[in-house]
Amino acid sequence: MAELSPSTPCTVLVTGATGGVGSAVARALHADGWTVYAAHREPVDAEALRDAGLTPVRLELTDEDSVAVAAEQVGPRLDGLVNSAAIMGQGPVELTPAEAWRRQFEINVIGQATVIRAFLPALRASGGRIVNIGAVSARVPPPFFGPIAASKAALAALTHSLRAELRHQGVKVTLVEPGAMDTPIFATADEASADLGWAGSPETQRHYARALDAVRATAARQPLGPVAPAVDAVVRALTARRPATLTTTGKDGRSLALLRFLPDGLRDRLVLRAFGVTAQAFEDPELTATASAARPR
Repeated sequence: MAELSPSTPCTVLVTGATGGVGSAVARALHADGWTVYAAHREPVDAEALRDAGLTPVRLELTDEDSVAVAAEQVGPRLDGLVNSAAIMGQGPVELTPAEAWRRQFEINVIGQATVIRAFLPALRASGGRIVNIGAVSARVPPPFFGPIAASKAALAALTHSLRAELRHQGVKVTLVEPGAMDTPIFATADEASADLGWAGSPETQRHYARALDAVRATAARQPLGPVAPAVDAVVRALTARRPATLTTTGKDGRSLALLRFLPDGLRDRLVLRAFGVTAQAFEDPELTATASAARPR
Protein backbone atom coordinates (compact mmCIF):
# COMPACT_ATOMS: atom_id res chain seq x y z
CA MET A 1 0.00 0.00 0.00
CA ALA A 2 1.37 3.37 -1.02
CA GLU A 3 1.93 5.67 1.88
CA LEU A 4 1.91 9.41 2.21
CA SER A 5 5.14 11.38 2.27
CA PRO A 6 4.09 14.88 3.28
CA SER A 7 6.39 17.67 2.21
CA THR A 8 5.60 19.58 5.39
CA PRO A 9 5.95 18.26 8.94
CA CYS A 10 2.85 16.55 10.30
CA THR A 11 1.41 17.11 13.75
CA VAL A 12 -0.28 14.56 15.97
CA LEU A 13 -1.72 14.49 19.47
CA VAL A 14 -1.31 11.20 21.34
CA THR A 15 -3.31 10.74 24.53
CA GLY A 16 -1.97 8.38 27.16
CA ALA A 17 1.54 9.22 25.97
CA THR A 18 3.05 8.06 29.25
CA GLY A 19 1.46 4.60 28.96
CA GLY A 20 2.66 1.49 27.18
CA VAL A 21 1.07 1.84 23.74
CA GLY A 22 0.76 5.63 23.76
CA SER A 23 4.40 6.10 24.68
CA ALA A 24 5.56 3.70 21.96
CA VAL A 25 3.33 5.37 19.35
CA ALA A 26 4.54 8.86 20.30
CA ARG A 27 8.19 7.87 20.04
CA ALA A 28 7.72 6.03 16.75
CA LEU A 29 6.00 9.03 15.16
CA HIS A 30 8.66 11.40 16.52
CA ALA A 31 11.34 9.18 14.96
CA ASP A 32 9.48 9.46 11.64
CA GLY A 33 9.62 13.26 11.78
CA TRP A 34 6.21 14.08 13.20
CA THR A 35 5.67 16.89 15.67
CA VAL A 36 4.15 14.95 18.55
CA TYR A 37 1.97 16.56 21.17
CA ALA A 38 2.16 14.11 24.05
CA ALA A 39 -0.84 14.32 26.38
CA HIS A 40 -0.18 13.60 30.03
CA ARG A 41 -1.94 14.01 33.38
CA GLU A 42 0.83 14.53 35.91
CA PRO A 43 3.05 17.67 35.72
CA VAL A 44 6.09 15.60 36.70
CA ASP A 45 5.86 13.71 33.37
CA ALA A 46 6.41 16.82 31.24
CA GLU A 47 10.20 16.92 31.59
CA ALA A 48 10.67 13.30 30.52
CA LEU A 49 8.45 13.87 27.49
CA ARG A 50 10.48 16.93 26.47
CA ASP A 51 13.70 14.96 26.88
CA ALA A 52 12.29 12.44 24.41
CA GLY A 53 11.75 15.20 21.84
CA LEU A 54 7.98 15.39 22.38
CA THR A 55 5.83 18.41 23.16
CA PRO A 56 4.02 17.79 26.46
CA VAL A 57 0.37 18.81 26.71
CA ARG A 58 -1.39 18.64 30.06
CA LEU A 59 -4.76 16.96 29.51
CA GLU A 60 -7.26 15.31 31.84
CA LEU A 61 -9.86 13.38 29.86
CA THR A 62 -12.53 13.73 32.52
CA ASP A 63 -12.18 17.53 32.71
CA GLU A 64 -13.68 19.38 29.73
CA ASP A 65 -11.90 22.61 30.65
CA SER A 66 -8.55 20.79 30.64
CA VAL A 67 -9.30 19.32 27.22
CA ALA A 68 -10.32 22.74 25.86
CA VAL A 69 -7.09 24.32 27.10
CA ALA A 70 -5.10 21.52 25.46
CA ALA A 71 -6.90 22.13 22.15
CA GLU A 72 -5.97 25.81 22.32
CA GLN A 73 -2.34 24.91 23.00
CA VAL A 74 -2.17 22.59 19.97
CA GLY A 75 -3.64 25.21 17.65
CA PRO A 76 -6.01 25.44 14.70
CA ARG A 77 -4.58 22.59 12.60
CA LEU A 78 -3.83 19.00 13.53
CA ASP A 79 -3.01 16.10 11.21
CA GLY A 80 -3.62 13.21 13.56
CA LEU A 81 -5.27 12.28 16.86
CA VAL A 82 -4.42 8.98 18.55
CA ASN A 83 -6.72 8.15 21.45
CA SER A 84 -4.62 5.72 23.47
CA ALA A 85 -5.45 6.78 27.03
CA ALA A 86 -7.49 4.13 28.85
CA ILE A 87 -7.91 2.27 32.10
CA MET A 88 -8.67 -1.40 32.53
CA GLY A 89 -11.34 -2.73 34.85
CA GLN A 90 -11.70 -6.45 35.40
CA GLY A 91 -13.64 -8.84 37.54
CA PRO A 92 -17.05 -10.53 37.63
CA VAL A 93 -19.97 -8.30 36.69
CA GLU A 94 -21.70 -9.12 39.99
CA LEU A 95 -18.66 -8.16 42.05
CA THR A 96 -17.59 -4.99 40.22
CA PRO A 97 -18.56 -1.88 42.23
CA ALA A 98 -20.61 0.85 40.57
CA GLU A 99 -17.73 3.28 41.07
CA ALA A 100 -15.47 1.06 38.99
CA TRP A 101 -18.04 0.91 36.16
CA ARG A 102 -18.46 4.69 36.17
CA ARG A 103 -14.71 5.32 36.12
CA GLN A 104 -14.24 2.81 33.30
CA PHE A 105 -16.79 4.48 31.04
CA GLU A 106 -15.88 8.03 32.08
CA ILE A 107 -12.33 7.56 30.79
CA ASN A 108 -12.64 4.93 28.05
CA VAL A 109 -15.77 6.31 26.38
CA ILE A 110 -16.92 9.75 27.54
CA GLY A 111 -13.36 11.04 27.82
CA GLN A 112 -12.56 9.85 24.30
CA ALA A 113 -15.64 11.59 22.94
CA THR A 114 -14.69 14.79 24.78
CA VAL A 115 -11.21 14.81 23.23
CA ILE A 116 -12.55 14.06 19.76
CA ARG A 117 -15.10 16.85 20.02
CA ALA A 118 -12.48 19.36 21.10
CA PHE A 119 -9.94 18.54 18.40
CA LEU A 120 -12.22 17.88 15.44
CA PRO A 121 -12.13 21.48 14.14
CA ALA A 122 -8.32 21.30 13.92
CA LEU A 123 -8.47 17.86 12.28
CA ARG A 124 -11.11 19.01 9.81
CA ALA A 125 -8.96 22.01 8.88
CA SER A 126 -6.12 19.74 7.78
CA GLY A 127 -8.06 16.71 6.52
CA GLY A 128 -6.58 14.70 9.36
CA ARG A 129 -6.95 11.23 10.83
CA ILE A 130 -8.37 9.83 14.07
CA VAL A 131 -7.12 6.52 15.46
CA ASN A 132 -8.89 5.02 18.46
CA ILE A 133 -7.23 2.20 20.40
CA GLY A 134 -9.85 -0.37 21.32
CA ALA A 135 -9.51 -3.99 22.37
CA VAL A 136 -10.44 -7.28 20.72
CA SER A 137 -12.30 -8.19 23.91
CA ALA A 138 -14.99 -5.79 22.69
CA ARG A 139 -15.99 -8.40 20.11
CA VAL A 140 -15.45 -11.56 22.18
CA PRO A 141 -15.56 -10.61 25.87
CA PRO A 142 -13.69 -13.15 28.05
CA PRO A 143 -15.13 -14.09 31.44
CA PHE A 144 -14.31 -11.64 34.23
CA PHE A 145 -13.23 -8.94 31.77
CA GLY A 146 -16.73 -7.49 31.38
CA PRO A 147 -15.91 -3.93 32.52
CA ILE A 148 -13.06 -3.35 30.05
CA ALA A 149 -14.85 -5.26 27.29
CA ALA A 150 -18.06 -3.27 27.75
CA SER A 151 -16.24 0.08 27.63
CA LYS A 152 -14.24 -0.92 24.58
CA ALA A 153 -17.40 -2.17 22.84
CA ALA A 154 -18.91 1.25 23.47
CA LEU A 155 -15.77 2.88 22.08
CA ALA A 156 -16.00 0.66 18.99
CA ALA A 157 -19.62 1.73 18.41
CA LEU A 158 -18.62 5.37 18.87
CA THR A 159 -15.78 4.93 16.38
CA HIS A 160 -17.95 3.33 13.70
CA SER A 161 -20.59 6.06 14.02
CA LEU A 162 -17.92 8.75 13.90
CA ARG A 163 -16.34 7.26 10.78
CA ALA A 164 -19.65 7.49 8.90
CA GLU A 165 -20.36 10.99 10.21
CA LEU A 166 -16.98 12.28 9.04
CA ARG A 167 -16.83 10.34 5.78
CA HIS A 168 -17.69 13.42 3.68
CA GLN A 169 -15.82 15.92 5.85
CA GLY A 170 -12.31 14.81 4.94
CA VAL A 171 -11.41 13.18 8.28
CA LYS A 172 -10.67 9.44 8.23
CA VAL A 173 -11.25 7.27 11.30
CA THR A 174 -9.62 3.95 12.21
CA LEU A 175 -10.14 1.54 15.09
CA VAL A 176 -7.14 -0.54 16.20
CA GLU A 177 -8.02 -3.54 18.38
CA PRO A 178 -4.95 -5.19 19.89
CA GLY A 179 -4.82 -8.43 21.81
CA ALA A 180 -3.16 -8.67 25.21
CA MET A 181 0.09 -6.70 25.22
CA ASP A 182 3.02 -6.44 27.60
CA THR A 183 2.18 -3.06 29.13
CA PRO A 184 1.67 -1.79 32.70
CA ILE A 185 -2.13 -1.71 32.27
CA PHE A 186 -2.62 -5.17 33.83
CA ALA A 187 -0.69 -4.23 36.96
CA THR A 188 -2.62 -0.96 37.16
CA ALA A 189 -5.89 -2.86 36.84
CA ASP A 190 -4.93 -5.19 39.69
CA GLU A 191 -4.07 -2.21 41.89
CA ALA A 192 -7.36 -0.49 41.10
CA SER A 193 -9.33 -3.64 41.90
CA ALA A 194 -7.50 -4.00 45.19
CA ASP A 195 -8.15 -0.36 46.11
CA LEU A 196 -11.88 -0.49 45.37
CA GLY A 197 -12.47 -4.03 46.57
CA TRP A 198 -15.37 -6.23 45.49
CA ALA A 199 -19.07 -5.58 45.72
CA GLY A 200 -21.34 -8.23 47.22
CA SER A 201 -21.34 -10.17 50.44
CA PRO A 202 -18.55 -12.60 51.40
CA GLU A 203 -20.91 -15.44 50.48
CA THR A 204 -21.46 -13.95 47.01
CA GLN A 205 -17.73 -13.48 46.55
CA ARG A 206 -17.10 -17.13 47.41
CA HIS A 207 -19.12 -18.17 44.37
CA TYR A 208 -16.34 -16.72 42.18
CA ALA A 209 -13.22 -17.37 44.26
CA ARG A 210 -12.09 -20.61 42.63
CA ALA A 211 -12.94 -19.44 39.11
CA LEU A 212 -10.99 -16.21 39.62
CA ASP A 213 -8.01 -18.19 40.90
CA ALA A 214 -8.16 -20.35 37.77
CA VAL A 215 -8.24 -17.30 35.49
CA ARG A 216 -5.32 -15.67 37.31
CA ALA A 217 -3.26 -18.87 37.10
CA THR A 218 -4.00 -19.22 33.38
CA ALA A 219 -3.19 -15.57 32.70
CA ALA A 220 0.11 -15.85 34.58
CA ARG A 221 1.19 -18.66 32.24
CA GLN A 222 0.28 -16.83 29.05
CA PRO A 223 2.98 -14.66 27.46
CA LEU A 224 1.85 -11.15 26.59
CA GLY A 225 2.46 -9.88 23.08
CA PRO A 226 4.70 -6.96 22.11
CA VAL A 227 3.27 -3.50 21.47
CA ALA A 228 5.05 -3.22 18.10
CA PRO A 229 2.18 -4.62 15.95
CA ALA A 230 -0.28 -2.15 17.48
CA VAL A 231 2.18 0.72 16.98
CA ASP A 232 2.68 -0.27 13.33
CA ALA A 233 -1.10 -0.38 12.84
CA VAL A 234 -1.47 3.14 14.25
CA VAL A 235 1.30 4.49 12.03
CA ARG A 236 -0.31 2.90 8.95
CA ALA A 237 -3.68 4.36 9.90
CA LEU A 238 -2.12 7.83 10.01
CA THR A 239 -0.09 7.57 6.82
CA ALA A 240 -1.72 5.13 4.36
CA ARG A 241 -3.58 6.63 1.43
CA ARG A 242 -6.52 4.35 2.16
CA PRO A 243 -6.27 3.43 5.83
CA ALA A 244 -8.09 0.37 7.11
CA THR A 245 -11.21 1.12 9.10
CA LEU A 246 -10.46 -1.70 11.57
CA THR A 247 -7.22 -3.50 12.36
CA THR A 248 -6.82 -6.37 14.83
CA THR A 249 -3.28 -7.02 16.03
CA GLY A 250 -1.53 -9.79 17.90
CA LYS A 251 -1.84 -13.54 17.35
CA ASP A 252 -4.14 -13.92 20.33
CA GLY A 253 -6.19 -10.94 19.21
CA ARG A 254 -6.82 -12.36 15.76
CA SER A 255 -7.62 -15.81 17.19
CA LEU A 256 -10.09 -14.38 19.70
CA ALA A 257 -11.75 -12.24 17.03
CA LEU A 258 -12.42 -15.32 14.89
CA LEU A 259 -14.45 -16.90 17.70
CA ARG A 260 -17.23 -14.37 17.15
CA PHE A 261 -18.38 -16.42 14.14
CA LEU A 262 -19.12 -19.48 16.30
CA PRO A 263 -22.47 -20.23 17.96
CA ASP A 264 -22.68 -18.58 21.36
CA GLY A 265 -22.75 -21.81 23.37
CA LEU A 266 -19.72 -23.27 21.62
CA ARG A 267 -17.83 -19.99 21.87
CA ASP A 268 -18.55 -19.75 25.60
CA ARG A 269 -17.26 -23.27 26.19
CA LEU A 270 -14.08 -22.64 24.24
CA VAL A 271 -13.37 -19.32 25.93
CA LEU A 272 -14.02 -20.72 29.41
CA ARG A 273 -11.74 -23.66 28.71
CA ALA A 274 -9.02 -21.35 27.37
CA PHE A 275 -9.16 -19.38 30.62
CA GLY A 276 -9.05 -22.52 32.75
CA VAL A 277 -12.60 -22.17 34.07
CA THR A 278 -14.61 -25.38 34.50
CA ALA A 279 -17.97 -26.07 36.12
CA GLN A 280 -16.11 -27.33 39.17
CA ALA A 281 -14.54 -23.89 39.61
CA PHE A 282 -17.94 -22.57 40.64
CA GLU A 283 -18.54 -25.27 43.21
CA ASP A 284 -17.78 -24.28 46.79
CA PRO A 285 -18.04 -27.28 49.12
CA GLU A 286 -19.20 -25.10 52.02
CA LEU A 287 -21.87 -23.35 49.96
CA THR A 288 -23.02 -26.63 48.44
CA ALA A 289 -23.36 -28.21 51.88
CA THR A 290 -25.30 -25.20 53.18
CA ALA A 291 -27.67 -25.25 50.20
CA SER A 292 -28.26 -28.99 50.59
CA ALA A 293 -29.06 -28.61 54.27
CA ALA A 294 -31.53 -25.82 53.51
CA ARG A 295 -33.57 -27.87 51.01
CA PRO A 296 -36.89 -29.19 52.34
CA ARG A 297 -36.86 -32.94 52.98
